[in-house]
Amino acid sequence: MVRKPAIIANEHMKIDTSSWTRFATTSNADFFEIEPHVLVVVPFDGTTDDAGTAQESVTAQLQYLQSRGQRAGVIVMMDQVARQDGGARAVYHDLPNPAFQVCFALVGSTPFGRAVASIFIGLNPPRVPTRFFATIEEALAWIKTTLNSH
Repeated sequence: MVRKPAIIANEHMKIDTSSWTRFATTSNADFFEIEPHVLVVVPFDGTTDDAGTAQESVTAQLQYLQSRGQRAGVIVMMDQVARQDGGARAVYHDLPNPAFQVCFALVGSTPFGRAVASIFIGLNPPRVPTRFFATIEEALAWIKTTLNSH
C-alpha cells in the first residue's frame, strides 16, 4: 500500500483567516487573534514541527500576550502538521506560561490531524488544560468556558 504524503491529504483543508488579526509569522505557522483572549495557530500545509519551531511558536504567543498583559486560550489547527517530533512535544510541555496561555484546544478534522493531536496529548501534554476537538466552534466554546473558570 502506497501512502500519500500528508501535504496532499491536507490540501482540501483551507482555513479562512480573512477576518482574523495576524500578529506573528514563524518559520512554520501564522498566528492570529480571532477575538479577545483567543489565539489561533495555523501551521503551514505539510509542516514539520521540531524543538526549534515549537520554541518559535511558544515565544510568538507569549510575546504577544505579555506585551498586552492579557491571558488567552490557544487553538492549534492540527490538520496541516505532517510531522511532530519529541523535541517539539517537550517544548510545548515545558515552555508555555500558564499565567498567559490558559489552555490549548487542538483542532483536527482529518484522520491524520486527529492522530497527531492524540499523540501530542497522550505522550507529553502541556502543563495547562489541553483537549482535542473536531471543529473550531467546539474549541472556541471550551476555551471560553475554561477562561471563565480560571
